[in-house]
Amino acid sequence: MRTPLILRALVLLLLGLALALPSVWRRKGGPAAPAWIADARALDRQADSLLVGRAPPAIARASTEPPTAAELELLAAAARRAPLYASLPARTVSVQVDAPARALSGRAAAVGFRVSAGANDSVLVRLSDETGVLDSLRVRTGADGRYAGAFRVRPPRPGWREWNVQAGDASARTGAWVDSAGAPRVLVRAGFPHWESKFLVRALEESGATVETAYDLGRGQFVVQGGSGVSADRLARADAVILLNGAPVGDGERRMLQDWAAARGGGVLLVGGQARGGAFGLTDGLRARSVDGPSLTWMLPPELAPLPADRVRSGAVVFGAARAGAAMAVMSGDAGVLAMRPLGRGRAASLGLTETWRWRMEAGRVREHREFWRALVDWLASAPRDPLTVQVPEPVGPAGTRREIVVYDAGGTAASAPPLVVTRPDRRADTVSLVADPARPGVLRGAFLPADSGMYTFAFAGRAPSAAYRATAAAGPADDAWARLAMLASSSGGRMLPADSLRPAMRRLTPEGAGGGAPLPLGWMLFWALLLAAGAEWAIRRLRGQA
Repeated sequence: MRTPLILRALVLLLLGLALALPSVWRRKGGPAAPAWIADARALDRQADSLLVGRAPPAIARASTEPPTAAELELLAAAARRAPLYASLPARTVSVQVDAPARALSGRAAAVGFRVSAGANDSVLVRLSDETGVLDSLRVRTGADGRYAGAFRVRPPRPGWREWNVQAGDASARTGAWVDSAGAPRVLVRAGFPHWESKFLVRALEESGATVETAYDLGRGQFVVQGGSGVSADRLARADAVILLNGAPVGDGERRMLQDWAAARGGGVLLVGGQARGGAFGLTDGLRARSVDGPSLTWMLPPELAPLPADRVRSGAVVFGAARAGAAMAVMSGDAGVLAMRPLGRGRAASLGLTETWRWRMEAGRVREHREFWRALVDWLASAPRDPLTVQVPEPVGPAGTRREIVVYDAGGTAASAPPLVVTRPDRRADTVSLVADPARPGVLRGAFLPADSGMYTFAFAGRAPSAAYRATAAAGPADDAWARLAMLASSSGGRMLPADSLRPAMRRLTPEGAGGGAPLPLGWMLFWALLLAAGAEWAIRRLRGQA
């Protein structure tokens, strides 16, 4: 009887297909598609494929629930292999915050923030510390639902300082170890007294800076204690020097200033025509013209303050190009108005505006004029004088999580530097092992594990602390989880997206020919094949009259 043979042949064929089809499908499926994670269970099921083997082109977290600590740990590992994209629930705001790169007491620093919300949403962002709200700003996100900005802070005292940034209902906390510095000491070198020198000095003195002036009246006459414009004694008492337009400054004084800035870490500002001849390696192509406030485009470091876009016309000496090593910070059309650069251990800048007093007196912008000059002087006077800089990328976080430490070696002295020591809350000190980053010359990396909550300080042996980490008792609430997820997405090359934008974004990232459906259910195929085999064998035995 041929029927049993035919049935057994069909069953064997189906069993073979059940075993061979998944491997053939995977072998011929083309490039991988983005990994789609609908919820925490889906993340657990895909953990092996996310961490081992061929990495997907992107990882999409579609869940609108805040991630748990376990999810964040797994996503952090997966985000090292592929960019992470995550969806936000409708109308939900997340914020992540950046600590000041280097904070000095009495000097301007920046607390950066990045807000993710709905497209074109208006969000109120507040900055606060232990004393209360320090500043606030209403921002509007772009079409992609993101906004990046910064708050300017001026820590009043050295030691640990902490800030909280709140955007809508979300909040994020950061901090920094503040080094001792104090208000800057400024030497203003001017020619015959005029409105700019008068109101510049007034603005700096109102801000708390210590100002020493040197007016050159011509024919060897000076209005200054000591009778000379720039001298070694005066430079020893200064953190920054401002050379105003029209001040007669000789080549010897320029060389003295350049050597002082490069060797001692001071800052020099050249105003107007003082930047002629490519002085201090800043600019070329100087020409005199007037500029209007609304024509100025500000691209300042976040710790600096712009002048308002009022209808004010100021005299200026603009420049055509910045030299190598210098960067344009303010433009008026295609002409440069402010160029900045590092200069050895110090800093130098060239400002084309020669009549900033007009913002103060004609537009009534007294506070803005004062902050513009004070922030610029703070920047000039705050160059890192130590060639080794310690930075903790995330200075506030829960205990029990491994944290990274980065050391920037500007002078190539890391090999001969003393060991980096971390002092724990119980006063116990450990040495942090540093390894050179092969991808970034001059950068060393290390890590430590904050086992207990409290303050951890970092210092090279025999020196004062220069960085710190505050470990909290437990992981934060859901808002902190969203902030952590946003940070992971941003650092991996991905981003946070509105929930309805995530799938279209993944379609754009899907390579041509990639498998888009769910993987074949191999386990279920084998189960049904075996069930079919058992049923066929039972039918064959019944046809033959067997038990």
